[in-house]
Amino acid sequence: MQDHAAGQIEAIHSMLATGHHSVRLERHSLILWGLTAASLIILINAVITPERFPIQWQRSLFSNSFITLVVTTIAFLDFRLTKLKRESRDEIVSFVQIQLTKVWWFLLGLIILINIGMGFFGGGYLFYPIMIILVGLGLYIQGLFSQQLLAWNGILMVLTGLGSIILQAPLQTLEWFTVVIFGMGMPVLAWLIDLPAVQKQIRYRLLSSLAWLCLVCIPTWMINQLIYQTNIPDWPVISLQKYQQLPTPTLENYIVHFPANTVIPLEVNIKGNTVANTRPSIIPMIMSQPFDVSVSNSILDGRYRVNGGNWIKPRQKYQIINFNLSTHLTNKDGPRIALDFFLKTED
Repeated sequence: MQDHAAGQIEAIHSMLATGHHSVRLERHSLILWGLTAASLIILINAVITPERFPIQWQRSLFSNSFITLVVTTIAFLDFRLTKLKRESRDEIVSFVQIQLTKVWWFLLGLIILINIGMGFFGGGYLFYPIMIILVGLGLYIQGLFSQQLLAWNGILMVLTGLGSIILQAPLQTLEWFTVVIFGMGMPVLAWLIDLPAVQKQIRYRLLSSLAWLCLVCIPTWMINQLIYQTNIPDWPVISLQKYQQLPTPTLENYIVHFPANTVIPLEVNIKGNTVANTRPSIIPMIMSQPFDVSVSNSILDGRYRVNGGNWIKPRQKYQIINFNLSTHLTNKDGPRIALDFFLKTED
């Protein structure tokens, strides 16, 4: 009688363990979706550009149609591979697993909708951090119902996404950070989640999580250094006045020096449904620090340095923050629109 009761208890424990283990992310799912997300970011940014598709709605239509097609294909492939994997282990898909799958589809649809909305209404700078945060949230929710190392990495992804916003990383850095997280971090996480030591001992979970964080941060820092580091040849340095006296166009390369208090005209062209076509307004900008720019064949190549600092190449180093638009109407001055913002450059 006791043996029979012990056998029943063991069978119940085995059944509960089997049901608990069925709530899991398969390794191929993390690899498939990670590599797909990284590839889409690189491909779309390289192919679907404003130069090729100058009309906004067309650019958004092509990019999101392509994303939907790829996502649908990968989802079908992931479903088939997961089904075959579960059948090979003689496992069923539990109710909790089905509900978690719905959560993942909701988060994926939310990412696509945010991408569409930001394409039309702006705020694209925040898309990559939001993408990282939402995927991290999905991993955290999945990890709450699974023994796999998912909740810890989910929290790390949420924190890194928030940290990239707080640190105001340049857009191109955010793009490559997202590519590294999905292209490298997800396949490595697929290898980590099923390690027995990582599943059972907290110290191994902590060490593996920290190692994973270093894995995604260090390559991003290295890529960032390669992107923004540039070398300027030994070109002659001339003042702005001397450069303006050169024949046009000049076929030589120069470093043009702008002293502090140089006035640079800013051309502003405003269009809208309630604004008639007007001539561009010219606003004088007074530079607070001296800076140098490199000119090749009479064309600015985008490289500059501020106050003798390091040379910087990409235009993505420009950021407009603290943007504020206010309107005023008084009896004395009449209507007035005030536009305030802070132009930030990295030096």
